[in-house]
Order: sequence, then structure tokens, then C-alpha cells
Amino acid sequence: MEEEKGFYKLEVGTKASVMIHGTHLLNKNYTLHISQKDTYTYPVDGWTYFDTFSEACQHFNVPEEDHRQYLFPSDDLEEDLV
Repeated sequence: MEEEKGFYKLEVGTKASVMIHGTHLLNKNYTLHISQKDTYTYPVDGWTYFDTFSEACQHFNVPEEDHRQYLFPSDDLEEDLV
């Protein structure tokens, strides 16, 4: 899926880990933009570019089902929240 392309980072916590996704990231020390993805040396502060969410999960060794609903909520989930 097109919206899955982007930069991913895994924040590991003591109780749970959280996958973060973005296509344009601004930090005081760096800027990452998807149009420039091939020019960076990864990881950049923990961020790495992937074409798919599945590739990111494989890289970080985490199960997709633990993170997909938070990054890419389905329409059904959004309706349940309303």
C-alpha cells in the first residue's frame, strides 16, 4: 500500500514497544523527507526507510498484528471510535 511507504522507528519501552511511521520528519538535528529517501545513511536516530509495513516489522523483529492497528487503522476501527 502506498501509505505504508516511509520511515519507521521502534521505540522500545519497559511494558510495550511502539512503532512510529512518518514520511516527512523534522528534528533540530536532521530532516527526513520521503522524496530524499535514497540519499540518507540509515539508521538516522533510529529511523529507517521501508517500502512496506511488513518489511519494517521484519527488520525490527516485531509481529505485524501488534502494531498495524495503531499505524494504519481500518475504516471499521475508525467507525467504532465515533
